[in-house]
Amino acid sequence: MDRIQFHLSIPALDLDATQRWYVEGLGCVAGRRSAHALILDLGGHQLVAQRTDPSVLGEQQRGIYPRHFGLVFAELASWQALLERSRAAGLVFGVEPKLRFAGEALEHHTFFLIDPAGNWLEFKHYSDPEAVLGCRSHTQVGDSRYG
Repeated sequence: MDRIQFHLSIPALDLDATQRWYVEGLGCVAGRRSAHALILDLGGHQLVAQRTDPSVLGEQQRGIYPRHFGLVFAELASWQALLERSRAAGLVFGVEPKLRFAGEALEHHTFFLIDPAGNWLEFKHYSDPEAVLGCRSHTQVGDSRYG
């Protein structure tokens, strides 16, 4: 079976600052770059930062909704390593690390970062891998306290 990679294009106000944040801060690998866009390897997926005029973005998002994106780590140690790297790099946390749904089927560790253009990124690890896309009998999705 072919390996399928996810592609996401996001706004960037300053490509140099964006490249520093993602490469030096998160540890992404930079790919091709033009005067208008930068390709980044985010966990094996293609993230394209498109230089965007601030007037197009409108008011900056103040919580995790309506948009955020990120990675789900299979191993807690990998999630913890990114957390430590983010702290060491001085990245801005939108939501500090926490354990959600402790002791339940949907238990997961999570934290949110905010990039230089105001994009929100979530990084999480589920204790039970089935909770990533399964556990359909549960109705909890999201957290209204951070909207």
